[in-house]
Amino acid sequence: MSRLGTTTERRHQRGALTIITPMLLLVVIILSVMALDGARLYSLRGEMQAQVNVAAQAGASATQSCGGLAPSTALISQRALAAAQAQGFSAEADALTISTGVIEAAANTNVLGFRPVNFIEESNAVLVSYSRSEPISLLLPESVFGSIDITVNAAARKEVTATLSAAGSTASVDAGVVGSLLGAVLGDPAYVLDPTDLSSLRNTTVELGELLTAVGVADVAELLTLDGQELAAGLRDVAGVASPVGQVLDDLLAANGISTVQVSEVLDVVEGTQVPTDSQFPLYDMLISLVLNVAETQQDAAGGFLGVPLDLNLNTGLANVVATTDLRVGEPPRVVVGPARQDADGNWRTRFYSPDVSLRLNAEIELLPLGLVNVATLSLPLAVNAGGAEGAFVGARCATGTRNDVAVILDLERSIARLGSGTIDPDNGEVVPQSVSLTVLSGVLLPITVLEADVQVSGEVPGVTERNVVISDDYPLYCDAVSGCSNDVYADTGDGIGGLDLDVSLSNVEAGTLPVGVLLGPLENLLESVLGDVVEGLATALINPLLEALGVGLGGVTVTLSSATQGGSQVIENVPVVAGN
Repeated sequence: MSRLGTTTERRHQRGALTIITPMLLLVVIILSVMALDGARLYSLRGEMQAQVNVAAQAGASATQSCGGLAPSTALISQRALAAAQAQGFSAEADALTISTGVIEAAANTNVLGFRPVNFIEESNAVLVSYSRSEPISLLLPESVFGSIDITVNAAARKEVTATLSAAGSTASVDAGVVGSLLGAVLGDPAYVLDPTDLSSLRNTTVELGELLTAVGVADVAELLTLDGQELAAGLRDVAGVASPVGQVLDDLLAANGISTVQVSEVLDVVEGTQVPTDSQFPLYDMLISLVLNVAETQQDAAGGFLGVPLDLNLNTGLANVVATTDLRVGEPPRVVVGPARQDADGNWRTRFYSPDVSLRLNAEIELLPLGLVNVATLSLPLAVNAGGAEGAFVGARCATGTRNDVAVILDLERSIARLGSGTIDPDNGEVVPQSVSLTVLSGVLLPITVLEADVQVSGEVPGVTERNVVISDDYPLYCDAVSGCSNDVYADTGDGIGGLDLDVSLSNVEAGTLPVGVLLGPLENLLESVLGDVVEGLATALINPLLEALGVGLGGVTVTLSSATQGGSQVIENVPVVAGN
């Protein structure tokens, strides 16, 4: 009985194994197939991810902040598709969804996301999405196991961050002009700036990382909260206290009102801009901005003008001239750091401007010191308004592949410059025309009037708009210690003192006590010619050098590119998409 039961059980077990073994083998086969399919799907997803990664990077090189003079959505799509196909993409082109936008941190978080934009002018990034339906198994029936949708995306950002300024770095000025400006701010008419010091100022740049260390802050945001005195001390320490540049900055620390100036009034970093620690700032331009900011505070307490102790003796052969100068600052310039794209309101994010400056000159002129006419002395007040030329960073071509240079593309708006006899309105800096009386005397011993007249002087340089001014250089851009930052634009007319159309005329001309008769006409023409030479001489020897030291001449503006970097480039896989504006 026992042996019979055992035999029966064995038969039952063999029967069970006969049924279970094929089922187990089937399960093993299915699991093996699914493992292979899983590996296949995982590999496929990796291939798709690689395709959207390279597509996003290629597309981002054609965005507004990186694509040069003519960025377009068509070019972005073309580059993205070509890069994906080179990576193995073989589906229809519409399988890729390509969106243009910006990569930025979500509100109140540090999580980066992609925000689509309506206009390419806002863009610095491209999002590429790719979806495809794939059978779960290639060996097992799709009707049983079905299919799966695989979706991948990647966003890439590329942009050039440029440091631009219009405060005179490349202006051709002598030491007397800048020294006199500093003397005015320091309240020291005898202040002297050695030519070596000026050369050191012009050709010295400051690295952001060194400046942050010198002032003891962690980042740019904290740097912008400091005051002008802390900035000047930090710049001095970076340059070296014993160096010529350090000595100039040390002198500036004693200027009245420097502590009321904020660093954000000297250095403007566009919101959201990542500034690499190796970015370079032009020391001269930062100094001039500091000086003009201090001058602005001082002039408010001095009736709207700051006396610049820059006296000039000029001899044109037919006239001797002694002139003194007052300066009015309407708005000081800033060094600006940012990308080449617009904000949601259509405004260019990175804008720079030269100072809005007005000059008031008092020229004591001794006319015609000749035998026939002994002397005529004229006190001629001249007023100059140089406006405030401005520009915008409107395009950039990124360095890529074997092309190791960047292109920085600017729009320039040169404001109207005016010169005339008269004075300056201290409230708005505009020229207030005035006529000046002139009396010409004859004879060595007897003061006999030959001619009486009113003198009017006027001149204007019309405003000029220049589009797509291109500056190119190697990437990354560095400034040379000898020649300074070589990439600059001086948008002058190239005509003498800046294309100034000067008019000097006499009105209400009357003969004096002598019957000069027919001599009035030639004498009037001679006087107009001599006065024209005097005013042009003043503009050439005094007005233009002072304005150019500040970054603006009569009708021109100096723009300096001191840093251009692409350190903010990045690729983000499976990036969240945030709502657009």
